[in-house]
Amino acid sequence: MEYNGIQEKAMEDTQKQNNDVVLRIPLDNDNLREELSFYTQLTDIFREYEKDTGELDFITSHIQSQIDRFSSEIASLPDKKQIENIIRNHPYFRNPCDYPIRLLTVLKYLKKMGINVSYTDIDVYVDSIMSGMDEVRKVGRGLYMCSRN
Repeated sequence: MEYNGIQEKAMEDTQKQNNDVVLRIPLDNDNLREELSFYTQLTDIFREYEKDTGELDFITSHIQSQIDRFSSEIASLPDKKQIENIIRNHPYFRNPCDYPIRLLTVLKYLKKMGINVSYTDIDVYVDSIMSGMDEVRKVGRGLYMCSRN
């Protein structure tokens, strides 16, 4: 019997809210351009079915302003020596073994250690740093071996 009372109360609450549906979608700040693309496509679908797009327009303008702010800032790459020291502290380089390490693994480690890896072509930058290290040699695309004794 209690279940029916809860269900009736929920129906009354829905009728009082003028049938508005609230949808909370967290923004992924790591990939703002994909978020912007998603919300513009969603806005187009809403316009196609003649739904109100005011809130979606606000979200897209907010994301666009974040992208513009990020683009306007001078992007200075992190210091090579700092990145090289962090890479040398990776467990693989402290105790090398017979299998290669991937560039993606190094980038994840740099991100974990607090280095901003959201720059364009940061992989090329880190690749040049790793290729310049004496004990590291490139054995494949994005694969590195450490030959420390």
